[in-house]
Amino acid sequence: MSVIQIFPHDEPLTLVPGQTGPLIEFDVPIEQQPMFLRVIALWTDNTPLRGAAPTFEIKLGERGRITAVAADDTQVSIPGPEEGGTASCRPLPDGIYLLTVINHSESRTTWKLRITNNADQTLRFVWVNSNITDDTFQPWMALDDQLSITSRSPVSFVVARNWGPGTLTIEDSPGTPVGGQDSPVVLLHRPAEIAPHGVDHLAFSCGDVLSRRELEHTFKTNDDKADHTTLRILADPS
Repeated sequence: MSVIQIFPHDEPLTLVPGQTGPLIEFDVPIEQQPMFLRVIALWTDNTPLRGAAPTFEIKLGERGRITAVAADDTQVSIPGPEEGGTASCRPLPDGIYLLTVINHSESRTTWKLRITNNADQTLRFVWVNSNITDDTFQPWMALDDQLSITSRSPVSFVVARNWGPGTLTIEDSPGTPVGGQDSPVVLLHRPAEIAPHGVDHLAFSCGDVLSRRELEHTFKTNDDKADHTTLRILADPS
């Protein structure tokens, strides 16, 4: 059974150059099975920052020593209760890093991760934790707060970003109403997918609106968090 956690819960973790983030707990099951954390370092739209790798540190148990795990695929012993555990970090293209935890003792022990930004630019971090490697390829759809559109107006656009370490796919068909079948607002265009770090646009048109309408539309995507994929729509008369 797959266990998937996406961190942080609300917004990416923002770290200025040299800043160290808080210790954040992640799940590791009692059973001895590998756990994977796929981390993406976000800089600016469509562009990962090719700078110094972050420092990743893991703490095992309340009294465990915080231990650095270098981004060079070297296995590091993580001290803790009983035998502790082992961790490594493999750097991947496009500002993504894969941490692997193995050989951990079978105990109800807390595991925590913290990150230090070693780059010379402010970065934002998102990571996904799972016991199945492929399940760490999770997207994070980030939409504009609201679409404001008027009756018979020219095409209106909404920015869509992907903050996650997995490709975002959008299934809604162009030409369909958004916000209900009787909605005057129609989706004209959407990208089929958005890569990690990527940004694109959704395009909309609006028919006749006699009085203000407030609508919501949740897109069909491989991001299963409705608060990520729901767009608020404000449609006004001309």
